[in-house]
Amino acid sequence: MLKKAKMAISAVLLTSIFYMDPTIILAKSNDNLSQAEMKKLKEVFKFSDQHIEDLIEDGYVQEYLSMEKPVVSKKEEYYELTREQNGEVAVEQLTKKEFDIKVTENQEVNEQREKDGKSSLISTLGHDIEDRHDYITLETWFIYDEVDWDAQASARFEFADNSSTYGFTEADLYDDILAIGVSENARLMPGTEDFSLKYRLYGFNGEYDKYGDPINEWYSDSKTDSKADLRDEGGYAFNVNFPSLDNNRRQHIKNIRGYMKVDVEPEGSSWGGERYDVFSHYLHTQYKIHWSGAFSIPLGGSIAFEYEDDVQKITGHTSERIRD
Repeated sequence: MLKKAKMAISAVLLTSIFYMDPTIILAKSNDNLSQAEMKKLKEVFKFSDQHIEDLIEDGYVQEYLSMEKPVVSKKEEYYELTREQNGEVAVEQLTKKEFDIKVTENQEVNEQREKDGKSSLISTLGHDIEDRHDYITLETWFIYDEVDWDAQASARFEFADNSSTYGFTEADLYDDILAIGVSENARLMPGTEDFSLKYRLYGFNGEYDKYGDPINEWYSDSKTDSKADLRDEGGYAFNVNFPSLDNNRRQHIKNIRGYMKVDVEPEGSSWGGERYDVFSHYLHTQYKIHWSGAFSIPLGGSIAFEYEDDVQKITGHTSERIRD
């Protein structure tokens, strides 16, 4: 079973995490990793710089560096979420090239709107002036250590920041879900799941200036959970639980990304000779989730949901054949 590695992070670094620019944090945190370790994280596990920084902050990075002979299968999917004027959200899968082009174009449009004195945000009063486009990357891993036979399924989502100044408001955030399912020849191990949601908020940071006025700025925040909201026969799921925002106080959120992992064991007595599948699911909903009797992950990794019309499903999949 994979064990969580504990890392000692200085009080200075912990304090800086909340107030420094993410690129500066990344550079300082990675000073403790050798070039060989960084190469292993990027080339073997296929982690991005931001992902590595998140793992360092949560104390997970040594878990992966300690694997002697990892077998890693990873897949990335890219999606556009379009919130239309009638309030509905449409989902379209994109190629990596299409995704990069649209993210850049959308950011340029929002930046121009801000220069023109127009908000790039959807109105919270129901008077949307145009469609809102958001872009999300969904990453799926199956990781197996050939030395100790431990295996892990993990998933990660990240929203692209499409505005130079603002991000999401309360009107854009729903009761979303991140879930992992596996094929019938494997099973998830209860009690090994972990979830982390990270983001940057704009609002009151808890401090006041010399005149006694509250200081508003961008600062980093996160939420973690070690017990899935749903353990189903075919998979596990966490409610993303975005923070509540006060639009009247100009609170906004950006740089949103979430990470989930859970240990996996074979359905039979040992690994080997078969292909094992991991399915990740991000469910973007327009209404509050009612877990009881409404949500399940049947064997094979598919998702069943009672309120089909209210849910936009984003699915990722990867697989690996383990040798005998």
